[in-house]
Amino acid sequence: MKRQTLTVLGFLLGATVLPAGAQTDPSGGKQAVVPGPPTLSSAGPVVTLPALVTQLEQNNPELQAGRREIDVRLARVAPAGAPPEPTITVGYMGGLASAPFFPSGSTPNAFRQFSVTQEIPFPGKLALRSRVAATEATAERWNFEATRRRLIAELKATFFDYAFADRAIGVVERNKTLLEQMRQIAEAQFSVGKGSQQDVLKAQVEISLLIERLAVLEQQRATSQARINGLLYRDPETALGPVAEYAPVVLPENLDRLRSLERAQSATLKSREQGITRGQQALALANRELRPDFGITVSSQKYTGDMPWMYGIDFMVKVPIYWQRKQRPMIAEAAASLESARLMRNNTLSTEQAQVTQEFLAAITSKRLADLYTDTILPQARLTLESSLASYQVGRVDFLTLLSNYQTVLTYEVSYEEQAARLRQALARIEPFVNEELVR
Repeated sequence: MKRQTLTVLGFLLGATVLPAGAQTDPSGGKQAVVPGPPTLSSAGPVVTLPALVTQLEQNNPELQAGRREIDVRLARVAPAGAPPEPTITVGYMGGLASAPFFPSGSTPNAFRQFSVTQEIPFPGKLALRSRVAATEATAERWNFEATRRRLIAELKATFFDYAFADRAIGVVERNKTLLEQMRQIAEAQFSVGKGSQQDVLKAQVEISLLIERLAVLEQQRATSQARINGLLYRDPETALGPVAEYAPVVLPENLDRLRSLERAQSATLKSREQGITRGQQALALANRELRPDFGITVSSQKYTGDMPWMYGIDFMVKVPIYWQRKQRPMIAEAAASLESARLMRNNTLSTEQAQVTQEFLAAITSKRLADLYTDTILPQARLTLESSLASYQVGRVDFLTLLSNYQTVLTYEVSYEEQAARLRQALARIEPFVNEELVR
């Protein structure tokens, strides 16, 4: 009996005041939320976040398609600014009984004609078309960068879901072992007449509840694993293994700095700004369409007989006389598109600023809760459990009180792991907007 008591007390004393591995952040002097070495509750080698990010950038089909889309946009720049192709004309007029291009005495007025026609757009049109295409290519580059950052943030958030489930499984399994020892103590107390059979049954029920909780956590871990594998473009059932130890995190200095970085570094915002530039160029091009285009034709003719070759030059002007039905709606369309691009840019700025604020506040809250667990709640809960276990041995508290204190420790240990994961998830969701690596 005493040996079992010492075993449980040793187990409790082995759980330090801070979660295993918690340490002080040397960069900021404040305690960082750093859970200890993971419990190897899943098979396979230890998985690290940088390795997953590298695989994402190499294998994700959406990123590969985005790179090809940039190539598509770049390939359109040169053709957009190229002049129209010239037109070469070869003609013959003569009698039906005569072969074309061969003089015939029966058709004295037959002639042959060769000409080259070149259309010349109004000065500035080709340059504007080229700039529009180049701006679209630049916007596509920023779209790709926004996609890359979004996928990395999604991968990190999912990874910390996986890490929470993996670490929580370790916590529950460790506490399940403790509960098994408590059940043995209850059985020993019952066997000597100091306890009741109800205490043993309560312990068995609690063990069954832990088994149920483990099943839920394992399902959460498997779901996160499938999502990660989907982002990495590999079989959904590919095992990830246990997570590596969390790297220390340092919260951003303040919210104003994050908002400033978002305005300066957001890839989506830069893409929207390129859309505004493209709209301005398209509007200028639509106005330029009111100007006439030109054309020049150089031709050569020769009648049959002894008449010499004759040469001529024709100059043409394409007059936009239907501008009210053609060019005017084009201008209205370009103006509306430009205004839409400006509104979309403002909407993106407002939405991203709100998201940065929301995730920053979530990170602050998770940090405070995690510190509260490590500094106050968990040490007090563990001491309470230790005291109640010693009191249970001498009959000063009942088993229900002991079980309640045990449940409190378990709840807050899992809550600590949850807040540690949420802290890193919030920082990961900020990264795409500020273009800084806040969590590894």
